[in-house]
Amino acid sequence: MDRHFGEYLAYIAAVRGLSERTVRSYREDLSQFDDFLGGMEADSVTPREIRGFEASLVGAGRAGTSVNRSLSAIRGFYRYRVRFGGLATDPSRDVEGLPERRKLPRFLFEEEMAAFIALASGEDPRSVRDRAMFEFLYSTGCRVAELTHLDLSRLDLAGGSAKVLGKGSKERIVFIAEPARKALAAWLPLRAELRVRTGAAIQGKGATPHGREPEGPLFVNSRGGRLTERGVEWIIDSYARKAGLVKRVSPHAFRHSFATHLVSRGADIRAVQELLGHANISTTQIYAHVDMERLRKVYNQAHPHGGRADAKGKEGSR
Repeated sequence: MDRHFGEYLAYIAAVRGLSERTVRSYREDLSQFDDFLGGMEADSVTPREIRGFEASLVGAGRAGTSVNRSLSAIRGFYRYRVRFGGLATDPSRDVEGLPERRKLPRFLFEEEMAAFIALASGEDPRSVRDRAMFEFLYSTGCRVAELTHLDLSRLDLAGGSAKVLGKGSKERIVFIAEPARKALAAWLPLRAELRVRTGAAIQGKGATPHGREPEGPLFVNSRGGRLTERGVEWIIDSYARKAGLVKRVSPHAFRHSFATHLVSRGADIRAVQELLGHANISTTQIYAHVDMERLRKVYNQAHPHGGRADAKGKEGSR
């Protein structure tokens, strides 16, 4: 891979503070682009090569969202090279992405979310941890990376809040509702015991020989180490499979559900934007559309003419 690609990936990880998942995706995209260039230096690229790469992805059957994500990685790289690498012009600037229809985010209805959280009902350390994690995700609307990077020292359980580090290393305060506070209170003693038993506490920052530590990850794995994003994904997926759920549940589904339920209960879209840590209001406005789809579904099911109108429409289209 061109060394400049490696420098850019190190920059977005260390300076911009992008998540491991994002850096991994950018690495894959830039690696594919580098293979397409066939030894051509990245700084010698013109719009023609970028359009050719875009066409090759389309020809390979890649979805529009996937193609545009690759272009986003390339654009980010060349903005970096113009700003810090002395590149005179950005060859990606005039390369257009593919038009795509914005999909509504997947979320769980309130009763579905309650039922899913209840799946972690045991008293063993793993079940207690998983319930605390599910409650925390739903209560705060955190991204999975924000959850896995959260340290104990940034949790104010008594005050019902936590300080999380979001995209671009932007810090924000999230609120912890009573069910999540109770679940966390049950998890913390088990967490401390696990950290001491595995020796992870002694190795932690500021820990004493007796295992007491002022910091360390809030959510840990069976070895006492920090739970990873993939670990959280695997845990949630395992519960969904055991329960035989048809609807796909991911860590981000908790975030989508959090926002959708707030909007459906009348929360101001600007307030939801702040709670989610969105830089742009347009990103948050998708949840207003989600709520409109929910209302349409309720209307069609409950109104005497709603179902009939839908049925007639289907008959007329035959």
